Amino acid sequence: MFGRVFDVMAADRVTGLARPGLRLVTADEVGACRSHLGGLPRLDDTTPWPTYFDTPLDLLAVIDVGELDHCDLPGLPSGTRFLNFFFLTEEPELLWTGDDPTSTWCVVPAGPDAKERVAPRETSVRPTRPVNFVPVLTLPTWENEIVARTLGVAEGPYPPSPLIERYSATNAAWDELMENNLGTVENQIGGWPGSLQAPVFHRAESDSASSRSFSANGGPWRLLLQLDSDDDLGWKWGDGGRLYFVIPESRLRMGELAATWLEMQST
Repeated sequence: MFGRVFDVMAADRVTGLARPGLRLVTADEVGACRSHLGGLPRLDDTTPWPTYFDTPLDLLAVIDVGELDHCDLPGLPSGTRFLNFFFLTEEPELLWTGDDPTSTWCVVPAGPDAKERVAPRETSVRPTRPVNFVPVLTLPTWENEIVARTLGVAEGPYPPSPLIERYSATNAAWDELMENNLGTVENQIGGWPGSLQAPVFHRAESDSASSRSFSANGGPWRLLLQLDSDDDLGWKWGDGGRLYFVIPESRLRMGELAATWLEMQST
C-alpha cells in the first residue's frame, strides 16, 4: 500500500515501522482455548485476589501465553503460563483522581498449574468470552513522532506535511481493511496501540513520570493488552474508549510485570 504513495526508499522506511500484533477474536467453540475475556482468573494457590484497599479488582482477561505467537512482546517471566488482567471497573475515573492510581489495576502472572479462582462475594463477574488470536500488522498513528522522523519532516501541529497526510490516509485505509476482516472491536496484544487521542506510549511516558509510586526506567514501550469498550461485558471506558496495558520493554524482559502502566482514552 505504501508503495503506491511513496517512493521506494520512503516506502521501505515506513514499512519498517510495522509491528506484529495479535487481534483477539471470539472463539467459535467454548473450551477450544484457555484465553478469555471476563470470567474468572487463573491464579497460583498462594496468590491473593488483588484489591484496591479493601475492594476486590475486577478481572478483565486471562491470557494463556502458550497460545501467543507472531507478536512483538520480547519475553515474559520464566515459568509464566497465564496473565491475569485486573482493573477497578466501577471507578475508572480514579485513574485521574485517585491518590494512587496504580492500585486500581494489576497484571498477575501464574504458572501452568494455576487453577480458576472463585471470585469474592462482592465482585461482579462478567460472562466468560473465549478468544482466539489472529496475527495482524500494526502501524503507529501519524501523530507519533516516529512517523515524522522516519519521513524526514518537521514535527508539529496542523497542518501536517503532504508526506504525513499521505501516510495518514494510507494508514486509515489499512485500518478500514482490518475492520472489514476482523470487526470494529479492537482487542489486541502486542503491536502499536490503536490510539484514540494522543499516542499511547507518549502519554504513558508522561503520565507515569508524574506518578510518585511508579518507575518506568525509560526505554521503548510495548503493548501487553488493549481492550475496547464492550456492552456485552459491561465495559465502558470513558465515551466509547479503550484501555491500554503497556510496559517498558526492558522491564518486560526482566519479568517485572509490576511495571505495567494503564492508560485510558476515549473518543
